[in-house]
Amino acid sequence: METYLALFEKAIKKQSKAVGEKVALQQARKAGLGVSKDGRIVSCVGNPQVVLLKLIKFFASTGNIEALTEVTALINEIVDDKPIEQEQETTLKI
Repeated sequence: METYLALFEKAIKKQSKAVGEKVALQQARKAGLGVSKDGRIVSCVGNPQVVLLKLIKFFASTGNIEALTEVTALINEIVDDKPIEQEQETTLKI
C-alpha cells in the first residue's frame, strides 16, 4: 500500500500545479484518499483501483496530461498486482 500512496501523492502534486493545491487536495479527498494537514497522502479508503479511476476522471476533466502521465506507474502497479475487486462502502473521516 505504501507504493500506492507514494504514487498517488506524486500524481496529486502534478495536479496541484495545474489546478492549485487546494483544489487538488479536495479532489484527492473526494476520490478516497486521506490527506494530512500538511498535504501529504496518508491513506487510501476503499479499493485503490476505484480511487485511481476517480482521480483519472478529475485529471481528465482538467486536461492535465502531466497528472495523467504520473498515474501510469500506478496503473501498471495495480494491473501487475491483482485483478480489480468490487468497491466496499467506506467512510473517510478527516
